[in-house]
Parts: sequence; C-alpha cells; structure tokens
Amino acid sequence: MADQSILQPGNLLMVQERERYLAGLFRRVGWHSLAHLRAFEAGCSTGYNLRMLVQWGARPEHLAGQDLDGEAVRYFRSRSPEIRVHEGSAERVPEPDQAFDLSLAFTLFSSVPDEDVAQRIAAEVVRVTRPGGLILVYDMRRRNPRNPKVHPVSAEDVRRWFPRCPMRVKTLTLAPPIARAIGRFAPWLYGPLAAVPLLRTHALYVLRRPGALTPFPSISGSEDQGP
Repeated sequence: MADQSILQPGNLLMVQERERYLAGLFRRVGWHSLAHLRAFEAGCSTGYNLRMLVQWGARPEHLAGQDLDGEAVRYFRSRSPEIRVHEGSAERVPEPDQAFDLSLAFTLFSSVPDEDVAQRIAAEVVRVTRPGGLILVYDMRRRNPRNPKVHPVSAEDVRRWFPRCPMRVKTLTLAPPIARAIGRFAPWLYGPLAAVPLLRTHALYVLRRPGALTPFPSISGSEDQGP
C-alpha cells in the first residue's frame, strides 16, 4: 500500500527512530561489528529488517527468515537470494536449535489472534535462539481502529509467551497518523512529539534467552522497570 511505503516521509521518520534505537542497543550488548551475527526473523514479510542487518555488516548466509505470506516470501527471494527464507507459519521453523544470536518478531504477534498459536511461535523463537541471545519483539500497544484484524500486544502478553526470559521494554513510534501528517509539513516535530509517552503507539520488548551470564543490556527511557 502507498501509505506504507518508506518513501512516505512520516514512515521514514518512524523507521529511522526504531533503527537508531536498535543501533544503540547493539552497541550496549557489545555488538560493535555484525560480521559474525546470526539472526532469524519470524514474520519477516518482504525482508526489510534482515536486509537492514546486511547493510549494517551481517553476512547474508548467516541470516534466515520465515513468513506465512507466499507473495511476500517470493518478493523477498527475488531481492535477497543469499538470505534463507522459509514459507509457512513460524509455529514450525526449519532451523536448528540454538542457531541464532538474535531473533526478531516485528509486528507479528498483533496479527496472531489464537493464543495457542502465539505460544507455539514464541516457543520456536526461543528454541532457535542460543542461550544468552537476544529476542526482540516490536509490536503495537494500542488498538488500531482502522484495522480490526490486528490487536494490541501488552507486556503481560510477552511475559506469558516468553515466561523464562528476562525482559525490558522501550516504548517507541509516534502515532502513525500524526507521524505521516508532520512528515509532510514539519518533520522536525517528530522528535519532540515522540518524546511524549502517550503518543507512542508501539513497544520494543528486549528479551534474553536464559543460559548465559552476560549482563542484561540497559535500556534508557524504558517504561518497564524489570523482568
């Protein structure tokens, strides 16, 4: 859809905010180079996030994704043939146990209405992540009145799906209708408005799979105070 294009100035502002935060998070966990990073994304869609990691230095052959939408998977393969991408539900991921340092699930769980399916996806994400590895869940925390097919994801939901994983929460993303409006006319307003907690519509849940002694990364500006 045209209003989802990154060429739309408001969408670009939202993505840039999220990517700045991710870059800072990676530095805080000691990932100053991504050359050896192994990463997986559940619900990878057309592959934007995994291609971003390649741009940041990750090797394509160290990355993998999975999506239920066959058309999105075909698009992904046509643009990024070096990255493994599987078609099908992330309830069953055809990747080995503990294969990845980083696992992503961005705007995935808000599209999963069935609790049992969400539990199985979470279990697979944990399975393929190495002990001490990071799991990043980015999703909407407010209901979208324009799209009744999706639902908010709360910190309580994420804790229930990943019960043994220590967690921190960072709220992000200026409400998209506001971001798109100011993106056209006053992009300099994005930062000040996004600093208002009530105007942030999404959250990034940073989890660590148990099993390593690596300290949990600090998260500045978090609204959530602990696991």
